[in-house]
Amino acid sequence: MPFNTNLMNRFLLSTLPCVLYASSVLAQSQPAKPGVIPPVAGKTFSSPVNDTAIENRLVALALDGPEYDGSTHLNKINELELKKAKATWLNLLSLSTQLNDQSFKTQTQVGQVAYVYPKYFFGITIPLGIIFSQGGTVKTARETLALAQDQQKVLARQIRANVLTKYKQFKLDEDLIEMESELINDVLAISSQAEDNFKNGTITVDVYIGAQRTKNEEMVKLKNLQLLRDLVQIDLERMIGTSLDEVIHPRPVSTEPLYKPAVKN
Repeated sequence: MPFNTNLMNRFLLSTLPCVLYASSVLAQSQPAKPGVIPPVAGKTFSSPVNDTAIENRLVALALDGPEYDGSTHLNKINELELKKAKATWLNLLSLSTQLNDQSFKTQTQVGQVAYVYPKYFFGITIPLGIIFSQGGTVKTARETLALAQDQQKVLARQIRANVLTKYKQFKLDEDLIEMESELINDVLAISSQAEDNFKNGTITVDVYIGAQRTKNEEMVKLKNLQLLRDLVQIDLERMIGTSLDEVIHPRPVSTEPLYKPAVKN
């Protein structure tokens, strides 16, 4: 019997949707692999792109602050000092003029040379020491400007590293606080159950005191983590000059017009 290719293709096309549906059902029924976090319905996770945008925004705000702005003013001062050093030699020059009030009236004969005397005399004084000393002064001012520019670059890198370090520490503290809060919920439930059991007389005093001590220790850990988080946030806000919450959660820009014309009936 000859092999019918068209019939085989029709059979594959008809069974393909069933195979795909069965594969999807099997994938949903299988448990998640270890180390892989399945998506949670109704919860969105921050992507690295958002974190990068926040870090860039924080660094830009810090570089716009007075600490880095002061280095810019220092560079301008050094530029003015360099221009001043280049023009200092003009202050050492002296210009003098003299009027020749003598008149010489001599009779010249034919064939003799006629002498002409100038009526004004001009003179300029240049100290010789300036030729040797002014060059060093200009070089010193130029090197001072170059040093200030290098220090400004170092300051920019230091500010960027400090801002990113503080933000990383802030994120770590937030995660630790969240994990500690989940642990405290369990500890509070155990402590409440131990209190009820102690009232009913089913547990001893030592067991009850141990449950209360565990609750207090975990509460102290949470308070310390919150304190560290707040201190890091205060220091970071000092560097950026604004609230950290406004950078992480910016307010949406309203698209409504500020002025709405009145509608005439």
